[in-house]
Amino acid sequence: MKEFPIKIGLEIHGYLNTREKLFCMCRTPETKRDAEEEKPNSRVCPICTGQPGSKPMLPNAEAIKKLIQIALVLGCKINYKELVWQRKHYDWPDLPKGYQNTISGAHAIFPAHDGKFNNVRIRECHLEEDPAQWNPETGKINYNRSGLPLIEIVTEPDFSDSKSVVEWLKNLILSLSYIKAIRKNAGIKVDVNVSTYGERVEIKNLNSLEKIKKAIDYEISRQLENYEKGVVQKRETLSFDEELGRTVKMREKEEIADYRFIPDPDLPVIKLSEKYVKKIERELPEMPDVKLEKLIKKFKIDKKNATILTKNLELVEFVEELVKEGIDIKKNLSWITIELLRILNYNKKTLEDEDIDIKPKHLAELIREVEKGNITPLKAKQIMNDFIPKSFSIAGGKDITKISEDVVENLCKQVIEKNQHVVEEYKEGKEQAFNWLIGQVMNLSERRADYRVVRECLKKLIWGDSL
Repeated sequence: MKEFPIKIGLEIHGYLNTREKLFCMCRTPETKRDAEEEKPNSRVCPICTGQPGSKPMLPNAEAIKKLIQIALVLGCKINYKELVWQRKHYDWPDLPKGYQNTISGAHAIFPAHDGKFNNVRIRECHLEEDPAQWNPETGKINYNRSGLPLIEIVTEPDFSDSKSVVEWLKNLILSLSYIKAIRKNAGIKVDVNVSTYGERVEIKNLNSLEKIKKAIDYEISRQLENYEKGVVQKRETLSFDEELGRTVKMREKEEIADYRFIPDPDLPVIKLSEKYVKKIERELPEMPDVKLEKLIKKFKIDKKNATILTKNLELVEFVEELVKEGIDIKKNLSWITIELLRILNYNKKTLEDEDIDIKPKHLAELIREVEKGNITPLKAKQIMNDFIPKSFSIAGGKDITKISEDVVENLCKQVIEKNQHVVEEYKEGKEQAFNWLIGQVMNLSERRADYRVVRECLKKLIWGDSL
């Protein structure tokens, strides 16, 4: 089979993390649960449902800011010319006005262009509104999504296989999470353009990395097989049927002229100021690659754990605050990667959840007390269990200090006396029985006993001089 230069380009759509829709004051769902549980058509008004006589409000300033943040992360050039909102016309039931407002289209000046992210060129990125949600099976339309602000990022066809696409998208999603630009509860949708020997095709609305990979692999194979059969590849729009594992033709690919772009007379032009853009640029956090290098080189954390930490900006910043508190993070990393993540995962929470308030200074206080030998690691872990939803200082609270060896011995005697049958099981060779005895002592001491002292004391009391 003849080899062809495979070219793959992406059009990435993400819901911007704003409190309101793009042209009205309807609230956006704050959490994934809100989005799943909201009733159809419960977040709507005359503007976002396209009622006759309704006019759009001024564009959401928060959405404009998010657009600029994303463009800067992507290394794009910002356009300081007048940006015109256009009406993109098409006839679908999910579009109540009969057109979509967008800063793109024929003769458009894009807000941001000519960027580069992870060695892939960015053609442009722009802002637009989302249509409603139409169910073709029932014919019903849910307008809750209508008017939500969307970012669209368009790459050049710089990819040649599905693996590089997936890895690049993972890095993109991670970087955008650092600026909290995209709504976590909504994810992204990707249109993939694939060309081999003929015209390119567009695969629409792929909403998972797994689906993107499968669709690309299938489409490349399909096109190359068609070449062998002598089939002419035309421009067309496809969908991906996950059950069948194949792409399905939707329609011939539209041209720009088909959308009849015209400037929207109801919306003012946008003119970005260089001063405003520079201010946003100064406020951008360090990106994941910068954080990773800092964790490895400055904090001496191994690459595996450093990579885990950089998956979450709040986690990295938590580590940085611990360092400011004087904690040797390399030595005490397990308090983050194991214990902190343990309590968060158990409670199905993250550091960025609004109802979670765990302060680095409180964990630093615990770590210092453990290092001084004043409290046991087990006691510290028990205290951390109560850090959800809000951490606290252990200073001035009830006594949590490590108990003396004399007190440990007394507790061991109590446990042995009350559990002679377990002691006999241990003497018969059942190690699990001995671990149970240790647990009883630790519980009695409220985890204030040193585990190693307990272990040695129990052995000495049970075996005596024969130990």
